[in-house]
Amino acid sequence: MFASSPFWRFLAALVLAPLLCSGQYGGGYGGTGGYQPPAPVCKKFQCPKGQRPAGRSGRQIWSYGCKDSGINFLSTASFDLNNPLGGMNKGKSVDKCCIERDICKQTCGTTSKECHDLYWTCSKKICKGDQNCEMSAMMGGFQGDAVEDEPKKDPPEEWNYERDKQKRECGGFEKWQKESCVCVAEGEWQAATDTNLKAFYKVYNPEKLDSKGEIKDPAEVWKKWKGKEPQMFQALASKYRQKAVQIKEKPKPAPYTPPPPKSKEEQEKEDKRMADQRAKWDAEDKKREEEKAERERQKQEEREEAERRKTEEEEGETVEL
Repeated sequence: MFASSPFWRFLAALVLAPLLCSGQYGGGYGGTGGYQPPAPVCKKFQCPKGQRPAGRSGRQIWSYGCKDSGINFLSTASFDLNNPLGGMNKGKSVDKCCIERDICKQTCGTTSKECHDLYWTCSKKICKGDQNCEMSAMMGGFQGDAVEDEPKKDPPEEWNYERDKQKRECGGFEKWQKESCVCVAEGEWQAATDTNLKAFYKVYNPEKLDSKGEIKDPAEVWKKWKGKEPQMFQALASKYRQKAVQIKEKPKPAPYTPPPPKSKEEQEKEDKRMADQRAKWDAEDKKREEEKAERERQKQEEREEAERRKTEEEEGETVEL
């Protein structure tokens, strides 16, 4: 009964469509070397002249992970019409990759490209061509940053593709970098970095410190990590992520509540806003049509002029003969 209902047929089609397309065209980023999103180009955290960014001591790194990326599709062989969602969230998981990406974004001094590449390298290593896993990785990549949504503006801003794309791709990274970095004087930067390292070891691996709370082998540490301090703190947070990273439960959207009816004044204001917007769109459409017509007119004149010259040249040749 359920399998034959319109709802279940629709749901089955929804689940099977990506599988069929994936099988037909070669799958996600595996197999024949398919699509991988390009790395976003986001602003690095910067300090005034004479200062350098250092990690903010004591800041708690956190992540939602991506256990609920929600698109771990079934294979066609195991698909059950009576339970089309039964195979979701099974098999390989890229949750670890999402957490490491969030660690990267919350480590002062990293770049958006580093974090992007880290996520996709990790996902490929885990998925190894598994299409369910690759689809889950793609959705995990779309989830972006674990940051709160910005409050909606009233009236809403006019949609702008480039601005909104930049905000969507870089808003979380830049926000996290501001929260994770502080500016310190050039001459105090190394001391601040040493202090951050000692503070990390004190909490997560005290054996790395001597009885005075100093790093046991500082020369060896800086021989390996000098000039790569952001990567060092990122590697430490990843190594000790079970203790160093707080995993939060992603807030569930509140159940939909219909908005209360507008007052007469509010409705008139909304009607006017929509009328103004439609008038703006109509004016833009009209301008585009006029510009298109003008281009066509100019092309027609050019064609007629070229034809006239050709005719004159042919007639001139005839007279000379």
